[in-house]
Amino acid sequence: MATEVIMPKAGMAMEEGTVIKWFKKEGDVIEGGEPLLEILTDKVNMEVEAPTSGTLIKILADEGQVVPVITPIAYIGQMGEIVPNHEERVEKVEENRGLSSQKNVYTHVEDITQPVPGKIRATPAARRICRKEGIELSKIVGSGPKNRIQKMDVESYKAAMTTSKKASPLAERLAKEKGIPIEEISGSGYSGKVMKRDVIRASDQPGDHLENKNIMPLTPMRKVIGERISQSFFSAPTFTLNAEVDMGNIKALREELKDHLWKQTGCKLTYTDFIVMAVSRGLKEHPFINVSLVDQGILVHPNVNIALAVDVDGGLLVPVLRDVDRMSLKEIVIATKDIAERAKSMKLTPQELNGSTFTISNLGMYGISHFNPIINQPNSAILGVSTILDRMVVIKGEPQVRPMMNLSLTIDHRVIDGAPGARFLRDTKQLLENPMLLFI
Repeated sequence: MATEVIMPKAGMAMEEGTVIKWFKKEGDVIEGGEPLLEILTDKVNMEVEAPTSGTLIKILADEGQVVPVITPIAYIGQMGEIVPNHEERVEKVEENRGLSSQKNVYTHVEDITQPVPGKIRATPAARRICRKEGIELSKIVGSGPKNRIQKMDVESYKAAMTTSKKASPLAERLAKEKGIPIEEISGSGYSGKVMKRDVIRASDQPGDHLENKNIMPLTPMRKVIGERISQSFFSAPTFTLNAEVDMGNIKALREELKDHLWKQTGCKLTYTDFIVMAVSRGLKEHPFINVSLVDQGILVHPNVNIALAVDVDGGLLVPVLRDVDRMSLKEIVIATKDIAERAKSMKLTPQELNGSTFTISNLGMYGISHFNPIINQPNSAILGVSTILDRMVVIKGEPQVRPMMNLSLTIDHRVIDGAPGARFLRDTKQLLENPMLLFI
């Protein structure tokens, strides 16, 4: 019997994945555990291994296709072996996914509309409710002895009919991709439910819904970013503290160390490296900034794990540097370059995107002078880093032109008050203005 290869669910938030590349073609022999294809999850690329040895007899998802999790994307078996009907299998997976997310929902087969032959076993109470509500007993599956329909089965059926969607999840997704309003599609499923076949039929017909060709469908990454940012923005009351930092001494130190570190590591020393180092030392001195709000109270993290916001094609990733407070400048330089490069090439593992305790978002390279970053939950604070600009400042009563940089610390006020946040920002500023303190 052929073995299904399914779209894996790599993380609780993942609902669908995109097939990036098949390493094998139909007819190829493959060993169990051998890389079979590459997929894009909600935020990272990952390889999917063959679950068994055999011949790749059928590929169901083309490169670039978006597929719901736990949906078959290929079959491995013996050459010439018959595989199940793909369309029916996908529809059934989608229906089960949609129904399984509800509690006490009555499950039924989508296209059964004919009465079940033979005598229907049901309790008097179940029959009474069906007569009153105009429900056909033949459409209900009983949970009692010998499939006898009970009152609870009728109530579950009614609840399912009340809460069921007008369209299957797969049909909704396909309609969104094609830009067709779901309410304009006539459904051929149970109780007029719109199925995948209905969307395909509607897409072949000319209409107003095809006029706009400029709509870009949301990618899995964009959906996750939207959900998480919305959750953070609407759940946490925040405020932002700002401070100007004189980066003159950092600039001088960077000039002194950059060639030396390049020879040792092959990596470019950047201002971000110094900022990461200063923030990690500041968090160690102010542990109540390095916290998360949990059900039991405020979790003070024992480790300093800093996430760095990285701009990637089509979205944003926040890979995590772990135990940064224990790293030397050289180690930070190597780690930041490695994780940023792998983020841009989408080669991070899901584990490298989790476990942060604080986040840094640097938009200085784009000339941004000031912004209010949104907290990357479950962190309770995020530091926004702006560009370095020459400004006229007064030092010891004398006007001087200095390279100044703005830091913006956004804080979750449920967890952190203004004074502790201000002290952390003050001390981080002091470390950047007196960088030799970083090495003491």
